[in-house]
Amino acid sequence: MANVKNTNKRTLNIYYQNVGGLRTKCLDFYNGIASHDYDIVLITETWLQNDILDSELCNASYDIFRSDRNLALSGKKTGGGVMICCKRELNATVHTDTSCDLTELLYVSIPPNSLGTSTNLHIIIAYIPPNKPRELPARLDDVRQVMSRLIESNLIDNFLLIGDFNLPFIEWSEDNYTLLHQGSIDAQTAAEQLITDLEFYSLKQYNLVVNNNNKILDLCFSNTHLLVTRCHDPILKEGMHHPSLSLQIPDLFLKPLVECRASTYNFQKGDYANINKFLMETDWENLLRGTIDNKINNFYSVLHKSFDKFIPKITPKNKHYPIWFSRPLIKVIREKNKAHKKWIKYNNARDYDEFSTLRARQHRIQNKCFENYTQHIEEGIKKNPKLFWKYVKSKRNSSNYPASFTYNNKTYNDGHSICTAFNTFFESVFTPASNTRVDDVPCSQDTTSDNLCDLQVSEYTVKGILSSIDKTKGSGCDGIHSIFLSQCAESLAFPITHIFNDCLQQGICPQIWKQAYITPVHKKGSKSCIDNYRPISKLNILSKLLEKVVYNSIYPTLTRAISERQHGFMKNRSTTSNLTSFTDFVLNGMEKGGQVDVVYTDFEKAFDRVDHIILLAKLQALGIRGNLFRWVQSYLSNRSQAVVLGGFKSDFISIPSGVPQGSHLGPLFYNVYIHDINSCFQNSHHLLYADDKKVYMKIRSIEDCILLQNDLTNLQTYYDRNNIAISIGKCQCISFTRKHKPISFNYNFNNVTVQRVELVRDLGVWLDSKMLMSHHVGITFSKAYRNLGFVLRTCKAFKNVNSLLVVYYAYVRSILEYASPIWSPCYITYKQKIERTQKIFLKHLNFRNKIRFNDYTENCRHFNLLTLDERRSLMDMSLLYDLLRGRLDCPELLARLALAAPRRRTRHTPLLHVPPHSTNYAQNAVLSRLPRLYNKKFSEVDIFSGSKLLFKNNIKKVILT
Repeated sequence: MANVKNTNKRTLNIYYQNVGGLRTKCLDFYNGIASHDYDIVLITETWLQNDILDSELCNASYDIFRSDRNLALSGKKTGGGVMICCKRELNATVHTDTSCDLTELLYVSIPPNSLGTSTNLHIIIAYIPPNKPRELPARLDDVRQVMSRLIESNLIDNFLLIGDFNLPFIEWSEDNYTLLHQGSIDAQTAAEQLITDLEFYSLKQYNLVVNNNNKILDLCFSNTHLLVTRCHDPILKEGMHHPSLSLQIPDLFLKPLVECRASTYNFQKGDYANINKFLMETDWENLLRGTIDNKINNFYSVLHKSFDKFIPKITPKNKHYPIWFSRPLIKVIREKNKAHKKWIKYNNARDYDEFSTLRARQHRIQNKCFENYTQHIEEGIKKNPKLFWKYVKSKRNSSNYPASFTYNNKTYNDGHSICTAFNTFFESVFTPASNTRVDDVPCSQDTTSDNLCDLQVSEYTVKGILSSIDKTKGSGCDGIHSIFLSQCAESLAFPITHIFNDCLQQGICPQIWKQAYITPVHKKGSKSCIDNYRPISKLNILSKLLEKVVYNSIYPTLTRAISERQHGFMKNRSTTSNLTSFTDFVLNGMEKGGQVDVVYTDFEKAFDRVDHIILLAKLQALGIRGNLFRWVQSYLSNRSQAVVLGGFKSDFISIPSGVPQGSHLGPLFYNVYIHDINSCFQNSHHLLYADDKKVYMKIRSIEDCILLQNDLTNLQTYYDRNNIAISIGKCQCISFTRKHKPISFNYNFNNVTVQRVELVRDLGVWLDSKMLMSHHVGITFSKAYRNLGFVLRTCKAFKNVNSLLVVYYAYVRSILEYASPIWSPCYITYKQKIERTQKIFLKHLNFRNKIRFNDYTENCRHFNLLTLDERRSLMDMSLLYDLLRGRLDCPELLARLALAAPRRRTRHTPLLHVPPHSTNYAQNAVLSRLPRLYNKKFSEVDIFSGSKLLFKNNIKKVILT
């Protein structure tokens, strides 16, 4: 039962500070804002750029709006940037249509339903740099024009204009201001014009807090009464020119907060000894009689009785403070806030002394708590690594959602309507159910005679699956958690086995196992727009266990028919195997002075639009018959989903098409759905990775282009026949060649020309038309460099070098090594650029450990690291091992490797044949570079004996010698 919590309304509390740069203070700002209770935090001079994430600055209770620094406006390498942090319950909205040509400005509005008024509150924060006095008049005039437009459009609303205006030639009093004879006359005139216009609209300047130079640089204009005082407990340390400010708007109040808190079972603290005893004493023989529905109902009834008896319930709380805040620390913070209010009210020196003492105590305890927390995380890397990664991911990814969403030009604010809107959007991608019968679908028969009609599950198999289940997986619609199933594997093996076998023999999948909870995940663009989200399914665990049993049984049969050109969701194939096959073909074609044209196709919601009737017909043709076929038919039909978000849930809707996302069978069924796509290509080649497809061909003349177009036409016909929608606007065409005048041809789908490009992203690797790989090296370096900054900021509080190394491996080195055999650079310039990332990281480690190395390689060895160039060699040899030892299921690639068979035996006979090449780029192709590297450096390592781990260790020994 959901509990609704109402909090009393209170005055809107606003904090403002010019921080003089947040880039090196992210952690301090994150902890500082968490220890205060401000509704709105306004910051100028953030110095931020897009490499620093919102989740590094605030916790999920705030919505963050930023206008990062503009070097052209600030006029220097540092300075600039404004930010507004609003509590989520304020439903704040940022306006991007208000622009200033010369001034950094950010505009956010708060709707009346979040405040105790009938009008909006518009907050505008601005920053005017002090170092360009000649541009000051134009900047001030820029702000004046923007404010005039905003106020004229919203005459009855409340406004707050705040920021660092850098106008030291103005002296302010409570009711007036005085222009000093400083600076240019034009600047004074522009300032006076701005103030006059604001006064015309009843906006008054309320800030009278002076800095150390007795000047006021930060101004607060408002048309509603504003209380501005100096903040004596700033979030960050103040500078001499900009004191931090505390603002209150007495006429505005926060609307009472409504939170949905549903009590749930705490499976981690269940009494599993008594639960197992209870389940073992249950008379399952009598309960598991009758129809499938009766058995399922009785089964779940017993489980829920055990929940009520032996598992405690818990109501999750939305914590205002971070997880590492101790109870004594929270108590000190509350006492400090009381003392501060008392001092403000009575202005008594003794009250201030009490406040100052509590403030110092808070900082001391807070620092100690955070130190203990980070130490606990570091010490638990081996024992409890999930806690460590939970901390790192909390800084990397923000899981908070906006308080309001828009869809089809409508705005949704309450939880249930938001979930319903999301479900409506996700429902729109499905295709209507077909009325065609399975037997009426034309389908080519499989060449094999093997048929799968019945499956039988043993209790031993079920017990093993239950024991090895991932305990971190949450419960689905049925409320059964993975911890419960794992702890009760012995006592539940018999009833689950009985139900599984009954389902398979009768060809029925229970309705409760066909329901899914959907969680929206932000994809791109504005977070408040529902169209920018994609669904993630959470299926019932018991359903996935039955899927796993079926998957293991039918995979060998179905994969015989799936093309070797499909590298997605296939065992022993990967993106690397896909790209290796493709780039080798392209480079060999280019080496001969030729041209290779490639067309990349893009499907619209490929997995969601699979036609069930067509899929069932293809499964039947491949040998899925009898009871097993009827079970698959039941598994796909009458599925439903509901969106869950923030404790709220939508109604369930029907899913008429598609394969279940997050399931074991879904990807396999999709591969079966397009397994007969090979028949489209009579002239060209193709490769697939799930729904990512490329069609390519060597082009010698226009006639070859026409042949490729014929295959594309066949492909379009195949898509139409199988109800696959192609997104032509996202399809791309590229010609790989080094000709000065390549053959150009406009390829099309349904008479719509495919966009021609010079650079394409293929499975995460950027390929340019000349296959130079320079673009990929540059993009990879930039991404890794940004992530390195994140690692160094996030791990600032860590003391153990191993902690930094673990995060570095995950977030930096993994980027630099993804598919490295494909793009491994052969030029020193590119190698040095890639190596620079690790050099910067090692420099940081040296500084922290107060050591110094003049030699980079020696520095790597000190921290048990290989250079990135050495790591690429290791990965090259690892790929060669997989190919030669059959660990990669790619006969086409293996056929291109050969043992050396020289006519005359020499003292150093190479093991592998290296094909001759006349160009550098072809010589550096994967299947040419790998055997040459092995023959040259690692020929003493036996590649045909021992495990892969032993092989890699031997390669490392050679590298280190």
